[in-house]
Amino acid sequence: MLFDIRPKTRLKDLFDREREINELKQSIELGEPLIIIYGVRRVGKTSLLRACLNEFGYPYVLIDVREVFEEHSYITKNHLYEQMARFFTSNLEFFEKLGFRIKDLLKHIKVFHLSNIGIEVDLSVNVSITSILRTFNDWAKKHSTRFIIAFDEAQYLRFSGATRYDGIFAWAYDNLENLTIIITGSEIGVLRDFLKLDNPKAPLYGRYVREIILNKFTTEQSREFLKKGFNELGINIHDHEIDEVINKLDGIPGWLTLYGYYRGIQKLDHKKALNKVFETGSKLVIEELEKIIAPSKQRYLAILEAITHGATRWTQIKTYIEYRTKTRIADKNFTNLLKKLVKYGIIEKQEDQYKITDPLIIHAIKTIVSQPT
Repeated sequence: MLFDIRPKTRLKDLFDREREINELKQSIELGEPLIIIYGVRRVGKTSLLRACLNEFGYPYVLIDVREVFEEHSYITKNHLYEQMARFFTSNLEFFEKLGFRIKDLLKHIKVFHLSNIGIEVDLSVNVSITSILRTFNDWAKKHSTRFIIAFDEAQYLRFSGATRYDGIFAWAYDNLENLTIIITGSEIGVLRDFLKLDNPKAPLYGRYVREIILNKFTTEQSREFLKKGFNELGINIHDHEIDEVINKLDGIPGWLTLYGYYRGIQKLDHKKALNKVFETGSKLVIEELEKIIAPSKQRYLAILEAITHGATRWTQIKTYIEYRTKTRIADKNFTNLLKKLVKYGIIEKQEDQYKITDPLIIHAIKTIVSQPT
């Protein structure tokens, strides 16, 4: 069902992502060692990843790095092992259907303990990440297949202390011919900085990386998505209402899906459903935004407020921020603030103009600014 608000797990539930599906499949079949999937928040990266891995027929493990960070505020290898154990435990039947006895694989990794309730982590055992990746690779080679390890929202791996994941990925790239690493990230600039793909002194520099970009829906894709979703539910929606949804939600699949859920599943009328998307979505956006802008909240808010008021060029935004904060700001410092917002996917630069990437961020900015200080 297109309006299921949970991440999709079947290819037939993905809408108009054939190009991305085919590119991901081709990359894996070619044995490419490192794949990165980019896209702004709620564009459907996790759905694409889960649906493809569920149906491509390869053994895999999926780690939600953001979940680990939200739970612990930092990331250790044992946190990742616990995610692996939970994933394997909940997917034992899936692997059996593929013809893979994952329990046989895990017997060779001392940190995993097989119990009556599933797979558990023995925290008293010290096992390196590279040794686990090597075991995955050797097992896949023995079974004439590939093993895929996927890190969803991988930019949070930067909170792993001294562990150099870019170095680990480069080592796996060079040495593990039956292993593919897939990385997703919504904070595109942050992820690229973390991996140091453009740094000549970094481990991954110069290596070929398959990069797949997930874009927002176009106006026509958004219209087709909404109409197909409502057709699935046997509901007829007026064109002018669909046009308003497209205009206000700017082709972001997550928000279009949420509108379809409120309208088609919860049976709210058009206006209430759209207002509910902004009300619910803004709370999520504000929570995410507050963490990013906290180091210089007043200036970041002024930048975003400027853009919402139509100031889109460097000079216009700088003039607004100095007026709003009543302080001068050095050109270099101001440029760094803009660059950080771009890296985190809050704004994007198109030619010489800056634009906020998500209409609900605009709504969230208005909410934050209106709150008493």
